[in-house]
Amino acid sequence: MRIMVLGSTGYLGGNIVKRMVNDGHDVYCVVRQTSDLSRLRNLPIKYIISNNDQIELTLKTNRIDWIINGVCTYNQNDRLYEDMFQSNLIFPLSVLNLAMRFGVENFITIGTGLPDDFNVYSYTKSKLSEMGRFFSKRSEISFYDLKLEMFYGGEFEPDKRFIRSTIKKLLNNEPVLLTSGKQKRDIIRVEDVLDILSGIISKKVVFTDQYNLLPVGTGENHSIREIVEFLKEQTNSSSELVFGAYQDREDGEPDTLADMKWLSEKGLRLQYGYFEGLKDAIRICK
Repeated sequence: MRIMVLGSTGYLGGNIVKRMVNDGHDVYCVVRQTSDLSRLRNLPIKYIISNNDQIELTLKTNRIDWIINGVCTYNQNDRLYEDMFQSNLIFPLSVLNLAMRFGVENFITIGTGLPDDFNVYSYTKSKLSEMGRFFSKRSEISFYDLKLEMFYGGEFEPDKRFIRSTIKKLLNNEPVLLTSGKQKRDIIRVEDVLDILSGIISKKVVFTDQYNLLPVGTGENHSIREIVEFLKEQTNSSSELVFGAYQDREDGEPDTLADMKWLSEKGLRLQYGYFEGLKDAIRICK
């Protein structure tokens, strides 16, 4: 298969590219001229500069089977939102438009399990999905929205990610400053996300609809307090857990939970259970 990946230089994107290469696909990575390519070093991939002319030329001269949109911009303190509009909606929508024009059959976007109207990030992700649903009914393209829950693990995980940073602090017996921690989260290992992507692209799982909204998590949720207390116990840490050090959001934090019935119905299962994955993350951090 020939696969074009948007957002290929990020944490999740870099993992997606490596998995697609390892699965034997020809991978075309859309990158900015200023992108850090270190996560993609030494991989047999083709680079495309992220402007519509270069993407159009690639789609025109190569039969691309799948496009995976891993572009993600989440600026919590941004009040103008231009970056999120451009990255999460306008740019991938322009590529979707080109994909339909040049006969690409499949478009996957990495969405979010957060409620659609929770913030600008989740809202822009949901609007792209709505456009995918609209166009899938009016063209030959199949659109897949992977409503991804909180994820961790894999390669290239930044130290600032919540699970990894918490484990590091616990291993160093440093104080861990938190909100009340009441919100419940479904969390999933990157390795399981990659297995799901691989199964979809290899056609191990078959979908009859052209628009597919696919929750992606473990199908289990626990509060942030439970997660952190479990990590502390497993690391035998003497860290102080300071719940309430940071204020909760004024409008509240949503609980999230992915309905994973579709996965078992397709004959697939996850590698990692909820807490088994966290135990392995501790092992990796040591």
